[in-house]
Amino acid sequence: MILQTRNLTLQYPGKLLCCNLSLTIKPGECWAILGQNGCGKTTLIHALGGLRRVDSGNESSVMIAGKPPQTWSRRELARNLGIMLQEEPGEFWGNVYEYVLLGRYPHIKNMFGWDAIDQDMTLKAIERMELTSLAHRPLVTLSGGERQRARIALLLAQTPVYYLLDEPLQHLDLRHQLLAMTLFNELARQGSALVMVLHDISWASRFCDHVLMLFDNGHVISGSTEETLNQSNLEALYQCNIKEVVVNHGRHFVPETMPGV
Repeated sequence: MILQTRNLTLQYPGKLLCCNLSLTIKPGECWAILGQNGCGKTTLIHALGGLRRVDSGNESSVMIAGKPPQTWSRRELARNLGIMLQEEPGEFWGNVYEYVLLGRYPHIKNMFGWDAIDQDMTLKAIERMELTSLAHRPLVTLSGGERQRARIALLLAQTPVYYLLDEPLQHLDLRHQLLAMTLFNELARQGSALVMVLHDISWASRFCDHVLMLFDNGHVISGSTEETLNQSNLEALYQCNIKEVVVNHGRHFVPETMPGV
C-alpha cells in the first residue's frame, strides 16, 4: 500500500500553499513536514487524509493504494489510515480506557461487544503511553499533555498502516516527546508509514528519514533527511539565521539571534 500525491496544488483565497506536489510515501518511512505558521502544513495533512477534497484540475490527486481516499468506506479507510488533528471536535465524557478502545472500532467483528484482542490491544496502547494509572480517569480531567498521550494511544490501538499526525508533540513534556518519537520510529521499523508536522528540527533530524518543506510561496522541497535538512534550506524556510551543530555524529540546528534583537 502506497500513499501518493500527483501534481497536488493547495490554496486558500489569495494564497498558494503548495504547487504541483508529487510525493510517494511508502510503508517503513517516517516523514517530517516543516514550515512556518500558516504555510499549509495542516491543510496538507487534511488533503492526505481525505478530509479536504482536492481540485482535480490538471490531474491533481491524492491516492491511497491507487484509490482516492473518498472512495474508500470509512471503516476500511480507518483500518489503513489514522489521523491526529491539532484539535479534536467535541468532548468525550468517558474514561481513558473507553476513549482508547474507540481506536479498535474499525476492526470490530462482534456487534454485541468487544473481542479480547480489542481489549488487550487497548491496554497495551495505554501502557505504552504510560497512562495505566489514569486508565479509569475521565478523559476531560486530564492535563493537555496527558490527553495528547491518550490520543496517541488511540491511534496505536487502531493499528493503521499510515499515520498522519498534525503536531503530535504539542503539550508533551520533554520525556514524553522522546517517548512519542521513539514509538513513531518503532512503528516505521515495523512497516508503518508516518507523516508528521513538527516544529522542533532536532526531532526531525534524529527520527525522520524524509523531510517535506513547505515554503511561504507555494514552493516545496522534499527528499531524504540527509540531503534535505541543511543550513541553507532551513534558513530559506524559516527566514532566520541557523547554525548547524554536530554532537556525537548527530546534527542539530539552532536559530541564531535575529538582527535587531
